[in-house]
Amino acid sequence: MYSTKSSGLGIFRDGAVTRLAGATAAIGVGGAMVVPTVSLFLSDAVGATPLMIGAFIAGRAIAEICTDLSVGVLSDRVGNRRIVLGVCAMFAAGGALCYLLLRDYWLLLLTSAVMFGLGGATFPQMFAYTRELAETRGHGVTFFNSALRAVTSLAWIIGPPLAFGLIAIRGFETLYGVAAVLYAIGGLICFLGLPNTDRRPPPGADSAAAIIASDASETGGAEPAAAAPPRDSRNPFAGMTPKVMALLVTIVLLLAVNAMYQFDIALYITKDLGMDKGFTGLVLGLGSALEIPAIMYIGAKADRIGHWRVVMGAAVCATLFFCAMPFATSKPALLLLQVPNAIWTAIALSIPVTILQDSMPDRPGVASSLYSSAFKAGMFLGGIVAGLVAQYVGFTNVFWACAALSAAALLSVVLRRNA
Repeated sequence: MYSTKSSGLGIFRDGAVTRLAGATAAIGVGGAMVVPTVSLFLSDAVGATPLMIGAFIAGRAIAEICTDLSVGVLSDRVGNRRIVLGVCAMFAAGGALCYLLLRDYWLLLLTSAVMFGLGGATFPQMFAYTRELAETRGHGVTFFNSALRAVTSLAWIIGPPLAFGLIAIRGFETLYGVAAVLYAIGGLICFLGLPNTDRRPPPGADSAAAIIASDASETGGAEPAAAAPPRDSRNPFAGMTPKVMALLVTIVLLLAVNAMYQFDIALYITKDLGMDKGFTGLVLGLGSALEIPAIMYIGAKADRIGHWRVVMGAAVCATLFFCAMPFATSKPALLLLQVPNAIWTAIALSIPVTILQDSMPDRPGVASSLYSSAFKAGMFLGGIVAGLVAQYVGFTNVFWACAALSAAALLSVVLRRNA
């Protein structure tokens, strides 16, 4: 292991880090082109009804949750995580090719559940590989995770405008062809450019012998590892503590809120406020752009402040943000509110996975998969709640539902601290 620990932008002088950032960018842009266009693709190219589109997205989310957990367990047993990353990225490329070639709804649903179900495991496995690479190369883990998350945020600034531009100029076929190429490039970088970070214990060693106490993240310090009872390495939920369960609840609630915001903001701006669609793109783009410096700054300070305190701050910030949104009826107000929106989103999408990995140091793949599964469960919950609220009481009131769920996430963190 490298003896010099770095946590600044100097980490990108490491060739392995640069190649990992390149793979993250390629896969991230591919995902940012596919995800926001699926509903339009199913509606215009396949002729699906809104109910069918909802069932399609829900089915894919359930498939991804199952495959994330399975791949997480497998990756910790295989050890060579770069191979797992490369294979998952190639499955995602196959999913994009299915969108390019197929137009039958049921066939698309089946192939998407399989291809993107396995391809979606790239996201949590990237988190796990990032942690292992940071530790083996001597880089600060929290900052390193945040830096790679910033690359993903940059991908989401680039991907959606590029995707809708390609649709307007060349159609869905070109869009998904480009996405497939980007996924494949990311997979090849994983296969050929990333070092092996296999850190499995030698035969006969107890891989569950040490668990870092999650309370160490309260002060940013490290506490001595404590002995843990043996657990079934095939069960992703084995050995889960009440603190980990509380964190998963918090993640689900905050990411449900994030999904609800993504569902509602364009409709709120165009339907309730009567503003143009171009301004909606400006609001979303500004929020994504502001996430990058927020992620980098918070990632550099989180170890000192304490991870749980940072997550608590995110829940407070989200609650206040959504309480203010119903009163934001002008363009300057909406743009100004993207600052607190970027802060809480940057924390929710980066710091909790570090806490989970600290709580399960012998199973980083499972920890990252639990985070990803909570992420997708939050998206599933958020879509259902936002749809019901918007249908019966209007788009503006979706923000009050977001505020209530954010307050529930805050309560979950507070109860964990008082446990």
